[in-house]
Amino acid sequence: MNSRLGRVIYMTDRETVESLLAGDRRVIHDFFCVRCRPALTYIGRYFCQYVESPEDLIGEFYEFLSADDWHKLRIFKYSCSLNSYVTIIASRYFQHKRDRGLLSLEENMAGAVNVPDCGRDVFFMDALQKAVKNMHPFDRFLLQRILIEGNKPGDVVEEAADIIRMDGTVRTDAADMKALAGYVYTRYNRARKSLRKSLEKAGYGG
Repeated sequence: MNSRLGRVIYMTDRETVESLLAGDRRVIHDFFCVRCRPALTYIGRYFCQYVESPEDLIGEFYEFLSADDWHKLRIFKYSCSLNSYVTIIASRYFQHKRDRGLLSLEENMAGAVNVPDCGRDVFFMDALQKAVKNMHPFDRFLLQRILIEGNKPGDVVEEAADIIRMDGTVRTDAADMKALAGYVYTRYNRARKSLRKSLEKAGYGG
């Protein structure tokens, strides 16, 4: 979606949907990058609290909504506004994304703190959610990319550098990328230990 494309004229919801289904790039850009940008950014960051840029969130949701030849738009019945309909879909999508991440984190942390059969332990899931929610966004990002997705600390250094530039609360004296890689490795391990201690205080592991 080219950010240099201009705004389109006002269209009804039905006209907008028909243009999206037809692949009109001007309408696609206006709908996702202008009309829905504030809502998608808010919803995405509300449910997925690790740092993601608005462009990443919008692009990800665009791929989801346009999948299967825009199936979810093709079944839209116009019983509410298009904005409301898309907001509901986006809320469900990003909530499911958060839950998938937490379930993966649950499996990893369960092994780390020796929790037997925690998949059926709703209290463990609740303790995990509370612990993750209280962590710094940068620490949540590191846990997501390394512990959940299985990346090595060195693989996320460039992303970490971008986040640090945007987030003035992350302080590091790293003078180059090699030093930053060391900081990422150290901070990730500290975040994982902190999460483990929080779960141990809640009665898991030890």
